Amino acid sequence: MEDILNLPKVSFIVVTHNFSNFVCDTLNSIKNQTYKNIEIIVVDDLSKDDTVNKIENFINSNSGLDIKLIKNEINKGQLACFLLGLQAAQGQFVCSVDGDDILFPEYCAMHLEAHMQTSVALTTCKQVEIDADNIIHTLSSIDSPGKKNTEFEIENKSYMQFNEYRKAKGINNEGCRVKVLDSDKYSFATWHWGPSTSAMMRRSVCEMLLLIDKTRKLKITADKFIFSFCHLIGSSAVIDKALYAYRRHSSNYSMANPVMGNKKYLKEKTQNSYFRNNKKIRIQMYRFIYDNRDYFRSKFNRTNLILIYKRIFFSFDLNFFKGLFKSLFI
Repeated sequence: MEDILNLPKVSFIVVTHNFSNFVCDTLNSIKNQTYKNIEIIVVDDLSKDDTVNKIENFINSNSGLDIKLIKNEINKGQLACFLLGLQAAQGQFVCSVDGDDILFPEYCAMHLEAHMQTSVALTTCKQVEIDADNIIHTLSSIDSPGKKNTEFEIENKSYMQFNEYRKAKGINNEGCRVKVLDSDKYSFATWHWGPSTSAMMRRSVCEMLLLIDKTRKLKITADKFIFSFCHLIGSSAVIDKALYAYRRHSSNYSMANPVMGNKKYLKEKTQNSYFRNNKKIRIQMYRFIYDNRDYFRSKFNRTNLILIYKRIFFSFDLNFFKGLFKSLFI
């Protein structure tokens, strides 16, 4: 019998801004994924260095690769860039990749396998940390999600359970474990995940964010808003494996942790931003959904929409109260 099933496409949305020293490493790491049904959409947010030329040269040198470049004429910010890439994306799953990180070859395969086994809206993974010279500083980052391996319940193979994909070469077969974070048990507005590049999302969920018309009104980090929304709508899951290298260098937000060790010390500016975001995320998310309530009611019905509102305002954990208490003194 002829196999008429098709594998899903994965869209990698790469956001760049003055990443000329790193962007080609990022693009090559996506190109070299063991899972091949992918596309790359690069959104450059008005870089002032040689980033665009590097990207265009990469595109010209890889004519067989499904890749396109979107160039902003004004600086729009991370969330707006992600939404631009999402509008152009054709995949059923999307990844928002920072233009200075490096993906490991099995990144896409293992994320997609986790999605197939859990049906969550978002999967995230652990990370290795590197510096501007690609030197590894740690294989066990304190910013990685999921601290206790005993919590991971679902076995995650490193290959898709499809005949076509099982024939793929060069796939690591050691597998790992996956922990589902149900939105009823893991509260809204608390950070359960890794940074932007750590995640793969279902387009059917995150495309609802295209309703956002004024991204600059969302005065919080883009990945926090996107991930929190996906978790709110369809829960999330953590993959117990480092699938990419997160780069720390002088011009990115990660330098908020100036000391590399097993404690997380934040700069005052970043700490204040985290605490403010912790207070604002609930009201910002409520406003977004309420302003588009007719759309969400048509998607989920009135009863489920009320349940979503309740999750936004009445789900808490200890970390939330700690952050809220600290924020009172800022």
